[in-house]
Amino acid sequence: MDIEKQFEEVFSKITLDNGQPLVSVQPEIVHGCVVNNDFAKITLILPEDSPLRGSLPAQVEAEIKKIEQIERVAIEVLASPPEEKTAAQTTQSQTEPQQPKRTAYLQNYEAVIAVASGKGGVGKSTVSVNLAIALSQKGLKVSLFDADIYGPSLPIMTGKRGEKPSVVGNRLVPIESFGMHTMSIGNLVDENDAVIWRGPMVHQALEQLLRDTDWPGGDIMIIDMPPGTGDTQLSISQLCELTGTVIVSTPQDVALIDAVKAAKMFTKVEIDVLGIVENMSFFACPKCGEETPIFSRYGAEETSKKIQAPFLGAIPIELEVRKGGDEGKPLMASNLDSPASMAFKNIADNLVKVLEEG
Repeated sequence: MDIEKQFEEVFSKITLDNGQPLVSVQPEIVHGCVVNNDFAKITLILPEDSPLRGSLPAQVEAEIKKIEQIERVAIEVLASPPEEKTAAQTTQSQTEPQQPKRTAYLQNYEAVIAVASGKGGVGKSTVSVNLAIALSQKGLKVSLFDADIYGPSLPIMTGKRGEKPSVVGNRLVPIESFGMHTMSIGNLVDENDAVIWRGPMVHQALEQLLRDTDWPGGDIMIIDMPPGTGDTQLSISQLCELTGTVIVSTPQDVALIDAVKAAKMFTKVEIDVLGIVENMSFFACPKCGEETPIFSRYGAEETSKKIQAPFLGAIPIELEVRKGGDEGKPLMASNLDSPASMAFKNIADNLVKVLEEG
């Protein structure tokens, strides 16, 4: 049986909530079906208020995966059919390089910000959580999404270790933490289980978490990215209309080199760098107040000038920052008046200014 007939057979087996077969309304709902070797991308047209959004994408994906040839499936859900290109536009698209098409999840947020780093160990997740809380304390409605599939840390840092999200109408309900709505794959799998997935599976998992979570919308969505410039970064750039990215680095050269690479990657996919944060900038002795630049100092600030990105602020090394992350009680939720808490407030203020100016 050829591939076209196999897809026709699959669509004939899928029924809508009212029992009507999908094939009977296929032209109105199934807008596109593209197959490339073992990969299939299906575009569904479902209005924003359609109850089918909660169940149909997952149903279509499950049935298509039963086709022997297909190993990877991407379901794109649009509220209305995309505009048809003119012949001139089509010719131009064939001759000019195009950026990845973005599906644009999370459109119910005013700003979607990826917090990224070029390498691991620079405190990116710590910055993500505390920055999100600092923004929330300014009266903004903030959500936090953990996009690190291999090493999710959000459940531990927000005190939601082992807590599972509830499901309502086939959609995941975000977990509430410190006045924010959060979601992480770490809340869906056992924390001792290793996630051993190739790139396409990571992309699929990210899309499912974005698509199948009942995100409430609001002012700002913070996406805590994994380190590096790999599959997840490209997937998020395709799946969301990012307002921009915040790059986190420590002051030493080995971290700054990778931070520049991360900034350049986002620039290449037409995503603005909203600013750079220098974490572990210095150690301020709690007894005498002397500042010691353990990892050098001012490196990220100088780098921000070189790449012409705003410098959002420097965060000192502080015991309570580490303890807060390990104990699920982030520094910014503990109401401590310390150099680090003041730094996070300053960074939140500077980020809001960048967003308002942009």
